[in-house]
Amino acid sequence: MKTKILALAAASLALGSSAFADVTVNITGATAFRVPTLDSIKAQFVASGQPFKFAHDRNAGNNQAFNGATLSIFQGTFPGVPGVTTIRTSFNGSVEGLNALVNSPAANPDYLDPSVLNSITAVVGGNNGGNGQGSVKTPIAGAQSDIAFSDVALSSTAFAGNSLQPSAPEAGVVVFTMIANEGAAGILDNMNTQNFRALFSAGFLPLSFFTGNAGNTDYVFATGRNDGSGTRTAYLAETGYGIANAVNQFLVGRSTDDAITAIYRVPAGGTNAALAAVTPQLTLSSKNASTIWGLDQNGNGGYSSGTTLRDDMSRTSASVTVYDADGTELVTEANVHLVTWLSLGDASPARTAGAVVLGYNGVKLADFASTGTLSAADEAKVTQGAYTAWSFQQMYRRNDIASGDKVTVYDNIKANLVLGTTGIAATSMNVGRAVDGGVVTP
Repeated sequence: MKTKILALAAASLALGSSAFADVTVNITGATAFRVPTLDSIKAQFVASGQPFKFAHDRNAGNNQAFNGATLSIFQGTFPGVPGVTTIRTSFNGSVEGLNALVNSPAANPDYLDPSVLNSITAVVGGNNGGNGQGSVKTPIAGAQSDIAFSDVALSSTAFAGNSLQPSAPEAGVVVFTMIANEGAAGILDNMNTQNFRALFSAGFLPLSFFTGNAGNTDYVFATGRNDGSGTRTAYLAETGYGIANAVNQFLVGRSTDDAITAIYRVPAGGTNAALAAVTPQLTLSSKNASTIWGLDQNGNGGYSSGTTLRDDMSRTSASVTVYDADGTELVTEANVHLVTWLSLGDASPARTAGAVVLGYNGVKLADFASTGTLSAADEAKVTQGAYTAWSFQQMYRRNDIASGDKVTVYDNIKANLVLGTTGIAATSMNVGRAVDGGVVTP
């Protein structure tokens, strides 16, 4: 009899475990959409009315909001999912996110280990007391990703031969803008596709090429993301440059809080011994290398982080030394300008800190340029077709996730994205395009 009771108890526990199984969902991909993603995740936990806890790698003491985090973790009750739901995010770029979905475990990103929540008390509304730049970043553990946001479609990447769920992954529209670093106000105002292709092919061009004023003898330098970024894929598609074509980009290698003092052409591999020897104070990183299309060559790398790029665009560049990838000094203590392309989510804080929003092909998001907010008038330029620097934000999940709790989490986040002024609902668009960078039509 005792044996039967124990067996019955074990069966009951197994049933309970099955009925209320805990689930962990790992989300990666586009940095451009992390604000609406993180806002949506937190809102869903809040909507449950139950205590939950979360931590992230932002520093609240420096007014860094949780929704700008690269690494975060939420744990509690998620609507429609029984048991405890843990959602972890690791935003490392759209293309890298798709890479993680199709090439696990080789491309697994790092996620926060749940142990970072041990010292946090679960409360209704959550508790982000575990935030900060220190202990919350450790320990981290590479893990298989379940969901990835991407600024571009799978067909626009090197992984186009793979299949992912669902067949209609569009979750919204991400809007971009050309931007120049602080100090360009009144000098640079617009960038067209011809200018862009010339600049990103050469790496730098005289300012007069953009202004038509022969007296503008300063130089404009191209800067931007590495090829693991959907933002980069979007700008190379939109401008007709060619998604897989090599570019020539420069990165900030030395700066103060307010001023850039040195930039360098990105070396193959992201680092170069000769460059490091000549300029030991430069910030070099293998993370900035080109890794996706097999074109790891000088100039073709770029920033691995949109946050770092936007922060550098908020600095002046009136006295800059420019280095080639091999350490050769190209220019000394010159007044230069940097130009790139950012999502509005990254462009807004950069603009607030001094960066200059440019027009694109003669059309500018004028209210955004002056206030950092996408007004109804600005939005109409996108939704009606006048402004084409945008792409559909895609939300993919692994092909083997076709049902169950992870699909419930996917559906709830997608249906409740808190877009704010970062993006536009796909249903608001009166125009469309068949492919990334394709012709915009009604």
